[in-house]
Amino acid sequence: MKRLIVALVTVLSLLTVTACGNSNKEKEETASSDVPESITVICNSDEQELFEYIAEKYKEEYDVEVKIINQAYDSTHEKITTTWTGGGEGDVCYVDTPWAAEFGSLGITIGLNDYMSQEYQDGFVDSALDQMYYDEQVQAIPFANNGKWMFYNKAALAEAGYDAPPTTWDELKEMSETLIEKGICKYGIAWGASQAEGLMCDLTTMIYGFGGSWQNEDGTFAFNSQESAAALQFIYDSMQDGWADPASITYSDRDCVDPFLAGDTAFVMNWSYIYEYGNDPANSKVAGDVDICLMPGTGQAVSSSVTGGGGLGVMSTSKYPEYAFEFIEMVTSSEIQQYALETYSSLPTIKSLYEDEELLAANEALGKFYPQYETAHYRPLLVKYSEWSNTVQPLFSGALAGDMTVTEALEQAESASAPFVE
Repeated sequence: MKRLIVALVTVLSLLTVTACGNSNKEKEETASSDVPESITVICNSDEQELFEYIAEKYKEEYDVEVKIINQAYDSTHEKITTTWTGGGEGDVCYVDTPWAAEFGSLGITIGLNDYMSQEYQDGFVDSALDQMYYDEQVQAIPFANNGKWMFYNKAALAEAGYDAPPTTWDELKEMSETLIEKGICKYGIAWGASQAEGLMCDLTTMIYGFGGSWQNEDGTFAFNSQESAAALQFIYDSMQDGWADPASITYSDRDCVDPFLAGDTAFVMNWSYIYEYGNDPANSKVAGDVDICLMPGTGQAVSSSVTGGGGLGVMSTSKYPEYAFEFIEMVTSSEIQQYALETYSSLPTIKSLYEDEELLAANEALGKFYPQYETAHYRPLLVKYSEWSNTVQPLFSGALAGDMTVTEALEQAESASAPFVE
């Protein structure tokens, strides 16, 4: 059910393109010279293999090559912005969840509302699409859903006498202390507490989990609060008290997985890939014992997490935005979303797959992941999010390392954040 774009090599004609529910209006296109030889997709290396697979499908359907430019995630934002600034090749680009406002405000991406019907929009998981808006325009279509979950070693908990994972942070602390006391593991948990974007994701989980918030409804900052202080202090105290790995101050949110996979910790908060990866004996000493639960909460919040995943936007440098959107549309089709789930454990962004009983039966974890989306929160929605994040990261990581108090970090971060309020 895709737009059928017919390329006539010598004859110029106008084609009415119907999008089978995925376009709001009839579009007329001039064939021949308007058919590109190729389009360019800028993504990060995590999606390379999936996009190469989709590129083959796209070539078969539209007879258009797809050039894929990929690099490590940490270099992707710069690659996109320098490509746009320099007027380089770029039709489709990866848009991380906090980048939509920045890319939209700068004009790196174009608004996509006119490319989508209401039915198409309604098909996405709300939390996945809602964070992709800027100025009432969708800047990117979510193709990979994610967030953070609590993963736990069910064998370790059972050995300690627990028949269920923790539902509050105090319970997680108590379980961790018991596990250590009984010699079952070295620490209860390791955090990704070093200066990196992963820390901002984890702080989103913790701040909201302790009843706080990054922003007020009017967009002003609200994080310098008792709730945020309690969240940061909890992480700091856990390392000082010895039930969390003190080396956490050197770990990114990727590094903190290693002690969990080695059996040294019983819990880890991380992205969805951990379930499949951690249950693979090639990667993990605790394979077969890795399970998922909702993030713990506190008295103020039952549970909380952070949104993740990513979207694809059409770059303003594209000479062929309709073809660029066709690629995005293919990535977000039910067929490709299911393939990505089964092949790369990439969680779907469309609701229908979470309601597919046959798929749920074949993918037990899918049903466990879905409920966390109800309590997942965004990182701050800022036009200059990346600059803001890089500004405050050293303050938060410094507090967790003991270089300053939690109160000092929050006060300095609040002051440093003032210029970023729109």
